[in-house]
Amino acid sequence: ASARPYTFSARRNANQLLIDGSAPLPSTRDKIVAAARAATPGLAVVDGLKFAAGAPAGYETQAAYAIAQANLLVDGTAAFADGAFSVAGEAATSAIYEQAMAATRQLPQGLTLAKAEILPPTAKPYIWSATRDANGVTLAGSAPTQAARAATAARAAAIFPGVTIANQMQIARGAPAGDFAALVDYGLTQLGKLSGGAASLSDAAYSITGTAPTSAAYEAGMAAARQLPQGLTLAKADIQPPEARPFVWSAASDGNVVTLTGVAPSPAVRDAIAARAASTFAAARIVNQMRIARGAPAGDFGAAASFALGALGKLSEGKATLSDARLSIEGTGKTGVASAAMDAEARAGLPQGFAVAAIDVKEPVISPYVFTAEKTEGKLKLTGYYPDQKAHQDILAAAGARFNGDALDDQLAPGKGAPADFTAAVTGGFSVLARLANGALGISGDNIALKGEAIYDKAAAQIRAAFSGVLPQSFKPQAEIAVAPVGPPLDAAACQPKFNGLLANGKVQFETARADLHKDSIPLLDHIVGVALQCVHSEIEVGGHTDSDGAPDRNLNLSKRRAQAVVDYLTEAGLDGARIAAMGYGEQRPIASNDTADGKAQNRRIEISVK
Repeated sequence: ASARPYTFSARRNANQLLIDGSAPLPSTRDKIVAAARAATPGLAVVDGLKFAAGAPAGYETQAAYAIAQANLLVDGTAAFADGAFSVAGEAATSAIYEQAMAATRQLPQGLTLAKAEILPPTAKPYIWSATRDANGVTLAGSAPTQAARAATAARAAAIFPGVTIANQMQIARGAPAGDFAALVDYGLTQLGKLSGGAASLSDAAYSITGTAPTSAAYEAGMAAARQLPQGLTLAKADIQPPEARPFVWSAASDGNVVTLTGVAPSPAVRDAIAARAASTFAAARIVNQMRIARGAPAGDFGAAASFALGALGKLSEGKATLSDARLSIEGTGKTGVASAAMDAEARAGLPQGFAVAAIDVKEPVISPYVFTAEKTEGKLKLTGYYPDQKAHQDILAAAGARFNGDALDDQLAPGKGAPADFTAAVTGGFSVLARLANGALGISGDNIALKGEAIYDKAAAQIRAAFSGVLPQSFKPQAEIAVAPVGPPLDAAACQPKFNGLLANGKVQFETARADLHKDSIPLLDHIVGVALQCVHSEIEVGGHTDSDGAPDRNLNLSKRRAQAVVDYLTEAGLDGARIAAMGYGEQRPIASNDTADGKAQNRRIEISVK
């Protein structure tokens, strides 16, 4: 009898191959069974064929094909009915899956494909990777379907145009939950930002390694690794920044803004440098333009940059640069900062492995250029600036000559920018400040101000009138002079030590071989007037003395005239001349040997005695 439909099936399980359906002749059945046993050595072949007429042409070939397809699968079935072929089951390996699927596209004559339900194997863990090197991009691991594999290869070709794509992906089940194509696309996109490396999935764990071509690509890659698509977790992000040669970092300050540029070896070091800049320049705006790169010199780069920022903080404006392991600093120093000191500090303070390339720090230009001399209670305090060492020495010498016995507190600092004739203005101002009981001389640019209290009325008027005359014409004077109150009356016992103290610290000077008072003696004479005003109940003798040079009678006459010059100054200041006498003693009362220049200088003197 004929069979309709004419069927054949081959089903394989773990232990046997079952064949069923129809066979036209015993000989045909025998051939099919023999072929099945040959195809499945070690398995039992269970023959369930029945004889029936109506077999299609090529039936034996078709049956052998079905047996071969079933044999490829785990617990699989291959069958046909009137030429309609179906296959179902699970492939043991991806290679077998590929083979089985390829076979469905090459059916024997007389068969048409009705259904192919072949499952690929399950991969655990589910691995996918893309590796980029000099030869191209290699896709490996698994894809869930042939369509997904093809789409992944097409996406790789789009991301890496002109690059050879080696598609070694196999088909397997077990892909992580979510859109596998989107996850793979993410990995390919991130790999596309690198010059070489690999992106991979192990189930839902994502890893990326490689080298970024630019610092921007490094930053983008590391940022992307912290913002993974939903469903992924980060296993590893080992992206290397590009290499910088030379390795250059710098910080520039204009006093208001500090700009950090160049490269740092890691994000952590970059953040530490930015924090150090913020603490060093608390009032400035910090602009962080640093990039990340490899190639930092051996040693503690962060500590070297921190030292450079500390040095930059001593400049009013400038730039600090590390080029590999060599530090350069240039700019304008703040007050008291000089190149030599900064150079020595850098050589001693840089971390091991780092060295000084160049330190070029200019002195600051002070504007306005300021100077102050304050005279109070036997002290003279100097603050502000001086332009050079000679000017400093001249100022101190003038102070010593004019401020008799006043303790000097020198707080002056070097600084550029002094106006023309600065030293002459200071020393000229000293000549009038020294006459005051107390007061201050202040210079700001080309403005000079004198303020304080004169010892007596006539001195106040003289000081106001003389102030502009002792100054260079380029300065603009302003004087505000009052008169100090006279101290309480003193008896003779208290007066004498006062006069002695003044004359011990200063000396009334005259023009050489003459009785004309030297201008430098005026401040001392004013302070003598101040004491004399308190000694209202005492008689005062002004005694003149000379050395032994010259004729005795001439020396006696000179000493009398010099004593009288002092008395005249005191009476013109407003003292009662009736209680002040001038006496000349010539060379009769020496206090030192006249055999030396120093002894002679001591003998040429004015003494004041209270009666």
